[in-house]
Amino acid sequence: MELKLFVIATFVISAFAGWLAIPNIILISKKKKLFDELSSRKSHKGNVPRLGGVAFFPSFLFSVSLMLGLRYYYGYEISAVPLQIDAFKELFFLISGGTLLFFVGMTDDLTGLSYKMKFAAQIVVAVLLIFCGVGIENLGGLFGLYHIPVIWGNLLTLMVVVLLVNAYNLIDGIDGLCSGLTLLALGTLGGWFCWSHLYVYGMIAMGMAGVVSVFFFYNVLGRRMKIFMGDTGSLMLGFLIAYLGLKFYNLNINTDMFNIQSAPAVLLGIVFVPAFDTCRVFCVRIAKGLSPFYPDRRHIHHKMLELGLSHFQGTMVIILLQAGFIALNVLLKNLNINVLFALNIVLGVVLIGCIDLLAHRFGRKEAKA
Repeated sequence: MELKLFVIATFVISAFAGWLAIPNIILISKKKKLFDELSSRKSHKGNVPRLGGVAFFPSFLFSVSLMLGLRYYYGYEISAVPLQIDAFKELFFLISGGTLLFFVGMTDDLTGLSYKMKFAAQIVVAVLLIFCGVGIENLGGLFGLYHIPVIWGNLLTLMVVVLLVNAYNLIDGIDGLCSGLTLLALGTLGGWFCWSHLYVYGMIAMGMAGVVSVFFFYNVLGRRMKIFMGDTGSLMLGFLIAYLGLKFYNLNINTDMFNIQSAPAVLLGIVFVPAFDTCRVFCVRIAKGLSPFYPDRRHIHHKMLELGLSHFQGTMVIILLQAGFIALNVLLKNLNINVLFALNIVLGVVLIGCIDLLAHRFGRKEAKA
């Protein structure tokens, strides 16, 4: 019970730090006129500060570092649980990657940065996760494959990390969407770690969930105090989810202590909406001869706006869809991995097809134009 209290306290302290920081970031941004630029792709109106993500990484570091220190102070050493022995090594690389993305994101939010520079940073942080030992080594029977050569495992890890960092960055298009999907992913992964008595990883998840919860309030319900997270926030969220997701993956595939036989497919379900949407949009752009990073209005949240839904309505629909994918994959976690993986993909294709059909029939005329 005591260790669960450390996890709860990490969430509370992170939320408190965010509650102190975010209103001040809003006031400073307004004073210095640091607003999100309006464009044809943007769906908001008026001047809204975009530096909310500046609060994420410091609040995460403060809450996790403080509670880990108190754990040691009260005699709860991490090494007492064998599967947590590598947590400190992993945390060093996680902080290094988070620091890099923090500065890259803030530079982009303040002065702008080319997608090539951001892509290079994403590759670097993916390599850092490989160094910390959470790389993919075993596919667990996916496509009939189990242990794979190190070089292919590292390349696959790099692709997964870059995909998730981009996915959570690109899904940040309407109020509350990226933060809401992040809270679902962190809650699911953090809950599993705590259920498995791996409380250090639960603390890492809750250290970010606390401040993101406060941001969600200001982003969705704020009127005069509204704020966006910017790349400073979304890049860090994707990176942290990639780390925790790969840790979840490896613990289930490479140890005999857990019984999720279809862990790779379940992980896909946990991050399905942003990951599938990003892959789909990238494929469409490439098929049209465009750069996969070419800005357009093809994402799922744009389709929700085409249907005439408000930001809040669109966000709630997408979050409920993601919650449905999580529930489905948790319930079917021991189904054959290839069947569950294929089921996710088929449902995603059907879902997008239905949304496209509804948008074509009932969407707003100005959105179609």
